[in-house]
Amino acid sequence: MDSLRGLFAIDSLDPLSMNLYFVIYKKKTDTEYKIFSNHLFDNEKSAEHFGKTSMKRGYEHKVIDYNKENHDKYWYD
Repeated sequence: MDSLRGLFAIDSLDPLSMNLYFVIYKKKTDTEYKIFSNHLFDNEKSAEHFGKTSMKRGYEHKVIDYNKENHDKYWYD
């Protein structure tokens, strides 16, 4: 059991090095982005792939950090 100690402890991870991302989208003719889905990604590359494969023609997407500012701006809009 001692070999697994700390494996699942949250405090063993450095919270400053962890980033989460989500995808926002807009029509190419619009000016404001909206949240695309409520999926969070732990790396930017997988979020970019999700956005690229999920968008229809005439739409563009952007991958942004999941932080307080972006959460307040896009998440519940």
